[in-house]
Amino acid sequence: MRTPTPGSAAGATREPPPVQTPAPAAKPQPKTKGLAKVSFGAIAAKKEETKTAYPVFPDANGECAIIAARLIANTDAFDALESSLKVDKAELKLRVEPHYFAVNQRKHEVPSSVAVNSPAGEVLVTFQNRYASLPDEAGLLPVLGEERVGTYFRQAFEIKINGDKLESARCPEEPADLDVADERNPIQELIDALQALFQRYGVLDALERKVGIKPTKEFHAARHLELTPAENLALEQACPIIAMIKTKGRK
Repeated sequence: MRTPTPGSAAGATREPPPVQTPAPAAKPQPKTKGLAKVSFGAIAAKKEETKTAYPVFPDANGECAIIAARLIANTDAFDALESSLKVDKAELKLRVEPHYFAVNQRKHEVPSSVAVNSPAGEVLVTFQNRYASLPDEAGLLPVLGEERVGTYFRQAFEIKINGDKLESARCPEEPADLDVADERNPIQELIDALQALFQRYGVLDALERKVGIKPTKEFHAARHLELTPAENLALEQACPIIAMIKTKGRK
């Protein structure tokens, strides 16, 4: 009998195959959050403003460049000086106002200006009979009360007609009869008739109104007779006088 050769298939002891451990499952990576965006669909994108390129002047000797540089420098200096002047004018008016109301109290004829002397000359702070329009009378009532507000202030308005919106005008229908009240207000009737006219033609949105509150013509003189300096100063917070600062011809 033949002895099996070592290592041959018949005589070898088989080793069990190694157990393979499964690789751990990879953890899912979180998705990177990018920039959140929304889609605008058919909405047109705003065109980026770019600096317009113009033909350049052939400045052979450079003289125009010198003038241009001087213009830029002087414009910057002028802007800075103009800003400084506005601040100084407002500050001077604020400091002079108490004296203006105090010295002119109970006077019927009130000088328009207060003089401020300086080593460089005289400066006039001129208080004009001009006031900016107010949106309403709310700031006036605590100082003057309802009766005096009704006496010295009035409603001011203007109506603008936008011609661009008249292109959609159409032929009017038969006008309706207007009711006539016992107490007629001609201004109100005019406004109502204007609205009715534009309504008939279908362009009521072409009317644009601007409404405000302004003093009457008599208020500027009457305030010195009727109001105390303290009331006038308090009123300046709600309805300031438009003042001018004059320097020319006063040196």
